[in-house]
Amino acid sequence: MKKFALLLVAVLFVLSCKNNSRLLIDVREVDFVNKSDVTLKGVPLKADWPIDIRDICVCDSFLLVETGEKINLLYVYSDELELKGRFCSVGRARNEFLSKPYWSSVQILRNAQGDALLPLLDNQQGIKVVDLQKSLAAESAVIASQNGFNAEYIHEYESQIPGRIARLHTNVDYLFLDDDINYRLEYYSPLILDDNEVHRDPYYAVTRDSALIKEIRLFSKFYRSDMNYVGGEFFRHPSRNLIVQLFAGMDYIMFFDLDNDRNYAIHQSGSLTFDDDLPEIIPEQIQNPDGTFSSHASTIDHFMKAAWAESFFMVTYGAGDYYVNQPDQDSAASELLFFDYDGNFLKSVKLDTHVSRMTYDEKNQLLYVVDFSTDRILRYDLVSF
Repeated sequence: MKKFALLLVAVLFVLSCKNNSRLLIDVREVDFVNKSDVTLKGVPLKADWPIDIRDICVCDSFLLVETGEKINLLYVYSDELELKGRFCSVGRARNEFLSKPYWSSVQILRNAQGDALLPLLDNQQGIKVVDLQKSLAAESAVIASQNGFNAEYIHEYESQIPGRIARLHTNVDYLFLDDDINYRLEYYSPLILDDNEVHRDPYYAVTRDSALIKEIRLFSKFYRSDMNYVGGEFFRHPSRNLIVQLFAGMDYIMFFDLDNDRNYAIHQSGSLTFDDDLPEIIPEQIQNPDGTFSSHASTIDHFMKAAWAESFFMVTYGAGDYYVNQPDQDSAASELLFFDYDGNFLKSVKLDTHVSRMTYDEKNQLLYVVDFSTDRILRYDLVSF
């Protein structure tokens, strides 16, 4: 009886600790660190690439390359890497953009006929959706649809003048759309103002037709030190309203299943959690070549870049031995981890190059990688892996 009572107390204690977790979504422990024992060799690709490559994405039988140019944001290549078209420019015509548009996490949408649509955020004031096939045929951007969107969050707080309310305007960091571009998950990064002691934890808003449906709270409490640990890349499932957020500062991956109103996460067992005492990271001041100074926090990136398919996704991981033990992190060869959308770890592999951007051709099981450190685009065959 005494043993049973002690066991009951222990169980209640564990449940109490779980219920007191600062994360407000279900978290499952997994083990994915240092599991890679195979190294894949990439094939460098030669083509008429643009000079300023920002991102890449496989869409149908094309490879899309996003550039930093004001004229021709998108370059389109065939399977044989032949340049098929380039379009999306800054201007005031209906098929142009007020300023260089932002392709949020290289989303691909589909209309009722299955045609590929590319939603671009125009000057953070509206969304213009480009029809890929019609744009290639017209040799110019063809806008399939558009709507107004003010990608701004207004945070109100008491100003230093008694009785007056100050308003802080911040722009959206990531924006995710359904195929009708009216149902969205909006993400705004955390914010702390020292002078006014304004604290705002990461803000997730679900909206339809710009009207707030609900806010998703991730933390029960948010501290100043948390700023260095939250945030990271997002992407949307190819056909579902399922959003995945990679945490760059810790071993967490967050899942937001909007269709089923279910939010959950996975975490590397035994690694630092938000319920631990997080070490304070003090940014160091670095002098720039022009004599100015900037702040840089010396941290290890955990989950970095992602590519995705219908039943799984892959992410580059920077906290494993393979990556950490290389001398130059800006050019270090990447480790690639594979997960399914329930958060199960599937497998991992070492690559022979640094991954700055990547995209996956699910039909042909080919991974395309951009390495900014060597100005190369490489292709990996994942058929036999």
